[in-house]
Amino acid sequence: MGIVPIYVWNHLPSADNRDGLVARSEQSVLPEVMQERTRQFRRLQEEDPYLLEKLVRLFRIFKAVYCPSSPRHIESARLICDAFKMPAPVPDARLDAVDYGHFKGQPLSSMKAPHNYVQIAYPGGESWFQCVTRWRSFFEEVLPTSDGHPILLAGQTRAAIRMCAHLCDGMDLSEAVDLEVTDPKVPWVYFYKF
Repeated sequence: MGIVPIYVWNHLPSADNRDGLVARSEQSVLPEVMQERTRQFRRLQEEDPYLLEKLVRLFRIFKAVYCPSSPRHIESARLICDAFKMPAPVPDARLDAVDYGHFKGQPLSSMKAPHNYVQIAYPGGESWFQCVTRWRSFFEEVLPTSDGHPILLAGQTRAAIRMCAHLCDGMDLSEAVDLEVTDPKVPWVYFYKF
């Protein structure tokens, strides 16, 4: 039996995220946010190179960095990898968020709670069951190659904590999909056993 520690790192916001809309996958990170984060890392390098070096050493624990295939997720993951001198992130479409279908670009408040879409697909999209099937495929194929070594899921938030809660912690899918990033029960670190 093997085990892979999985650390989840948030993505930076797109315009849809900022505006409280269901994010469209083709959107990039807001340029002003990307510029600000880049300035913050540069400032850290200039003002406290000792701390930055400690963080770089800490981030060396990750054997690999994976991210979803959409622009804002790849950009967020690349920024983290560049800042902490990690290998480039490996995008994989199986890690993409659930396809919200016709809700993309609409107010988040226009959707029912996620548990309503576990077996039934979002109109024009997919169900959470279809999403977890993709994620399970990634876990079963890719994660055993990192046995015993931590990996970073960078640039993904909501789907990552939900899929990890189900696939790693055994939480019922209908409960896992209702987890929110602000929930104090969300550990951000998971252990995949195979």
